[in-house]
Amino acid sequence: MKKQHLMFMAALGFIFTQSQSLQAEELTLSTLGCMLEPSEKVDISSPVMGVLDKVMVKRGDSVKKGQSLFQLKAGVEQVGVQLAKVRAEFAKRKERRNQDLYDDDILTASERDEIETELLIAQSELRLKQQELALRRVSSPIKGVVVNRFNNAGEFVNTDPILSLATLDPLHVDLLLPANYFGHVSLKQELLIKPDSAMIDASPATVIIVDPLIDSASGTFRVQLVMRNPEGKIPAGLRCTAQLVSKP
Repeated sequence: MKKQHLMFMAALGFIFTQSQSLQAEELTLSTLGCMLEPSEKVDISSPVMGVLDKVMVKRGDSVKKGQSLFQLKAGVEQVGVQLAKVRAEFAKRKERRNQDLYDDDILTASERDEIETELLIAQSELRLKQQELALRRVSSPIKGVVVNRFNNAGEFVNTDPILSLATLDPLHVDLLLPANYFGHVSLKQELLIKPDSAMIDASPATVIIVDPLIDSASGTFRVQLVMRNPEGKIPAGLRCTAQLVSKP
């Protein structure tokens, strides 16, 4: 009798395990593609041609938005700013010296206009030279990591990329799904994403894009999700699987 009881319990355990397995299979989406990608990728070029003076970052470095990445040699531009500043200061002093003559109406309208115009031109030239100098230093437009560095100090650069940056927190998850899932995945829905690595646990991700059209040739549509990745612990470029979040 005891033996029969043990056999019955074992059978129940098998059925329960099989039921769990079937439930997991039902929750797992039959994706035709699942890939973890950076949420932003940017190739950084110089806005002007010149010779690299410094590159402040290297491959693998983390960068903040607004952090200086590299600068070009700018000796000529720095002198241009100094010269424009001297001219602007001189024009300002000239205007001040003639202020009494303005008040007493000793200067003609033409002379007064000429002095004021000289000051405006000098100040505009200074702003122009300052902007030209600012173009010689390039800062990061995003928070992320340096993926590639293509040039070193002393090299001549033009419009080709000098650095490649990528944002790894958050990550984007790109899914390619069969047409029969259309309507079953919606915006703001949460899915469980398991990277193709035994060392990395599954993480929740939220749907941000569902393509409104199905590709007639392949019978598929694309879905994009956003997934938090604190400290960039999950590398981009991994394949993955996606599961629906089971409801209690």
